Amino acid sequence: MNETLKAVVIELTDDNVRNREIYLRGALGLFPDDCFGSNGRACATPITLRIGQETVKTDIDEEKGIFRDCSAIKRFFEEEAVSEGDLIVIERVQPREFRLWKTSKRGFRYYL
Repeated sequence: MNETLKAVVIELTDDNVRNREIYLRGALGLFPDDCFGSNGRACATPITLRIGQETVKTDIDEEKGIFRDCSAIKRFFEEEAVSEGDLIVIERVQPREFRLWKTSKRGFRYYL
């Protein structure tokens, strides 16, 4: 985990929307090193992910680079009606607690 990294902004691709997954490859430094697991071994130590009013415990599938609790992400995509090009923010609130939300490109127009 990169201690100085407090949040990441991810622009959703068509694949993200179609598969209802958030690809975390460029954001892995935000998360604790022990939260990564793979399908071939037991789940890793979970993190807490707050998505709107919902709070879930999940780890990250190291091979796919996605949150393992796919159902919570699918519900978020449906509730927020996300589409290709939308921005998702993942913020570290505590060392093992993260908040995820959709944001507007207007606030990031100079950075994208």
